[in-house]
Amino acid sequence: MDTKFWIAQFIGLIAFCILGCSYYKKTKRDILLLQMMAYIAFIIHYQLLGGITGSVCNLLALVSFIIIYLFDRFKKNKKILVGILVPILIVISFLTFENIYSIFPIIGSVVAVFSFITDKEDLIRKFGIVAVICWLIYAIVYNSYVSIIFEFVTLIVVTIAYFKRRKK
Repeated sequence: MDTKFWIAQFIGLIAFCILGCSYYKKTKRDILLLQMMAYIAFIIHYQLLGGITGSVCNLLALVSFIIIYLFDRFKKNKKILVGILVPILIVISFLTFENIYSIFPIIGSVVAVFSFITDKEDLIRKFGIVAVICWLIYAIVYNSYVSIIFEFVTLIVVTIAYFKRRKK
């Protein structure tokens, strides 16, 4: 294990700390902003580990989140946007398809994009649980030790946040 590997693990640690904190935010805008920061770190993390599909999925999800954020800010219809972004995400992800495990970041990214067409924070958190499970499987395959630990922790955090912040 060389220096690049450990740098990747450290960047993954930062990304997961940001991601975990995002699910405790009260508003969709705050959740989205923190997740965009986390995705930047994930792009670098998976690139350093050689997980090209994971890196590309994170890049496309980041672009999608930025566009969704702008659509929310300017009160535009996000359903049309998702109808355009999700097929692009799927096509580009399959172009970088490396192995059978590449399907998991694709699913996780598509689920994450879908989660933000809603204005319901509870639904965002539910979709977050599904996305985390997909990325956990991918992390195991690519020996991202930090990701394995923190995807598991994030799964717990998101589940707790869901029950804690669930609207009655």
